[in-house]
Amino acid sequence: MKNITTQVEKYTESIKAVIILANGTVPRITAGTDYALSFLSAISLKVPVKSICSVLSNISSLLYQNFPGNTVPDILKGAPQFTLNNPVTLQKKYLKLKNDQNMKTGWTDLQKMVKADEQSALEMLVGLFDWLDSTSTL
Repeated sequence: MKNITTQVEKYTESIKAVIILANGTVPRITAGTDYALSFLSAISLKVPVKSICSVLSNISSLLYQNFPGNTVPDILKGAPQFTLNNPVTLQKKYLKLKNDQNMKTGWTDLQKMVKADEQSALEMLVGLFDWLDSTSTL
């Protein structure tokens, strides 16, 4: 991490935005997330607090969040949170189940769920890109 931090400090004048991507279903901070948060703390002088957000994957809304929000560093408290239930993965699962001979019913409900999560993902991306665009003026 020291080497990465040194390289960022040496070759980067400023950082416009930082997106922390974490699995929203995991009920603890993983080693990878801890590493990313430690790195963020190390470079925090170059990152305006308003330019940090998190994307929690594998959940369709914050209602399903298992990620422990109370364990994140202060720099992330109040940062925008986005959720993304990967529609590509859901579509693959849906197609696999659709071809399963044991599954006789429920196709329509599953298809509606996949379509709803596709729409939610698009809306999340619009929100994320709007947020990114707003950080360019900071």
